[in-house]
Amino acid sequence: MPPEFPAEAYDEVHSRLVKYKETHPIQWESFGLGWNGLAYRYRALAEYDEEFTASIMVSTSPAPEERYRQGKALFGFFVNAVSVIDCFFYSANCIASILKPNIFPLSKSEDLIIYPEKVKQRFAAEFSNDPLSNAMSLCVGNCLYKKMKPIRDVLTHRGAPPRKFYAGGDRDGLATMPNNVKAPVNQWQFDFAVDTGTTASRREWLSRILKDLIEAANEFCNREL
Repeated sequence: MPPEFPAEAYDEVHSRLVKYKETHPIQWESFGLGWNGLAYRYRALAEYDEEFTASIMVSTSPAPEERYRQGKALFGFFVNAVSVIDCFFYSANCIASILKPNIFPLSKSEDLIIYPEKVKQRFAAEFSNDPLSNAMSLCVGNCLYKKMKPIRDVLTHRGAPPRKFYAGGDRDGLATMPNNVKAPVNQWQFDFAVDTGTTASRREWLSRILKDLIEAANEFCNREL
């Protein structure tokens, strides 16, 4: 795993759940699905971040083959970055289901349609003063998270956004993409910078928020389980 990943707290959460393998098999298996996914997705986004940053340092407007590689890395980064958050909240829902299965259900197909916002609301209602609930609110309410989701959606469902290049003026030498990619194309605002910070800055934020989430989850498990 990348060095910034909170491996110790991550492993401790897993170790605290093992004792429920036989008594709560649905929660245990569902938790494992999300917890393993979280680690895989974080490693993947770190690799895509390094690929994109290395390429963009050479050129923001490369030849078609390298532009494809940049697009692939950008797609991989945003899809995995949002998935990390999704997997964490799914796992947290499974942990809470051990304590309150009627509030955090997992037994029906419709129960498994779980979004971070829904889990945050459940925790806020059932564990309102818990540090984990606070960490969830900070994550879901963060502007970077809110901006990553629409980019992920468009990259997944619509295609590859164009870039705009600048010569002269305040933006001389810059490259940008639309920052409101879900809007109709004639309303796009090209304010999303394509540079060495495009993925790196978001990885840095995600590493901090994920550390807070996992450490809070570990404390939650230590108190409640």
